Formats: sequence, C-alpha cells, structure tokens
Amino acid sequence: MDILNKYVCFHDWQINSLSCREGSRLVLGLSFDAKRAELAFVGTSRCVVEHFAILNIVYEIEVLPAEGAEYQSALTLLAKSDQFGKTRGSLIARVYAAAGAEMTVECESLEVTDMTATHQLRN
Repeated sequence: MDILNKYVCFHDWQINSLSCREGSRLVLGLSFDAKRAELAFVGTSRCVVEHFAILNIVYEIEVLPAEGAEYQSALTLLAKSDQFGKTRGSLIARVYAAAGAEMTVECESLEVTDMTATHQLRN
C-alpha cells in the first residue's frame, strides 16, 4: 500500500500511543528520531492488540492480501474480538513487532498524518 511505503512500513518506529477517536478510528501515535506521525485505521470494525508494553517498536505494518494463510489466520484471531458496529471492514492490517505490541485491525482504510511540524512547535 503506497501510504505505508512512503514511511517504509514504519520499520523501527516506536508506538507512543494508541487511542480511539470518533468515527470508529483507531489511531497509533508513532515516532522515529525527530519524526512523528499518526496512523489512523479508519472505520475500524474489529481489532486485537497483543503484548503491548512500555517499549513498542514496529517491525512492519502491512495490509494483508485477501487470500492466503496469513489472511485466514488474521480472520481467526479477529473472530475472538468484539465487533464495533454492524458492518465489517474491507481491509485487514497487521502491525508486526520488533519489540512489544502486535496488532491485527479490520478497517475500511488507512490514513497517515505527518505530525513532525506540530511536535516541533510544542517543544
């Protein structure tokens, strides 16, 4: 997915926050050196977060192709979670960990907001 490739799938970025926002948006706050970004899973219908810790480093974030064993494994994992709303998302995204949190998220789309300038203004 092009939006993830721009950030090299967030490899080695740190997860600083995880929040829920209006409109069924699950948002990760991420940082790498002086860079800051927010990754929003828009229209989240189900999610599973495992191994969340004080230190959470991303190995890779990807949208799974709708076929294959990994997609089926993600569906099995998501079946154990609660569904938010009546409809299911059309995408499944995975956050793989180098350390700490791993996530499986069913959503409609992903949005990335570069927060670097905003963070620099605060400091």
